[in-house]
Amino acid sequence: MPRRPQRPCRMAGCGTLHRNANGFCENHSHCAKQWRKGPKESGRGGRSWRRRRDYILIRDGGLCQCEACQALGSPLPADEVDHVIPVSQGGTDAHDNLRAINADCHRKKSQREALAARRVRAGGAGNGRGSGSRG
Repeated sequence: MPRRPQRPCRMAGCGTLHRNANGFCENHSHCAKQWRKGPKESGRGGRSWRRRRDYILIRDGGLCQCEACQALGSPLPADEVDHVIPVSQGGTDAHDNLRAINADCHRKKSQREALAARRVRAGGAGNGRGSGSRG
C-alpha cells in the first residue's frame, strides 16, 4: 500500500512536511484536537445511563412528569428522561432528580432553561421589555 503523501504542518509558520493524519508535524502534534473523551467527560450514555433511564421510565409509568402535563391531568407518553435540576446548575443523576418526560415537553423545558441562563449571563432577569413597571 502506498504511503500517505507528505503535507505541510497546519501550525502557522511551520511548514514542516509530515505524513500524520492529524495535519500537524511531530513538534506540533499536541495541537491536534483530541476527539476521544476520557471516562469523566463522556457525558450521558453507556450501559449505566441506559439502565437508569429505563428504570425512570418504568418508575414513572411511561408518562410525562412535567409540570404542564401534570397540570392538565392527562400526561403525554414519555420517551426521554429529564434532570429536574439541570446538571449545569448542580443537579445529579440521582433517581430523585430524574423524571420521565415527553420529547416535546423536554425541548420546551430546555429552551426555557437556556433562555434563563442567557438572561443571567447578560446581567439581568429580563430584556428591558414587558414588565411595564419602573420602580
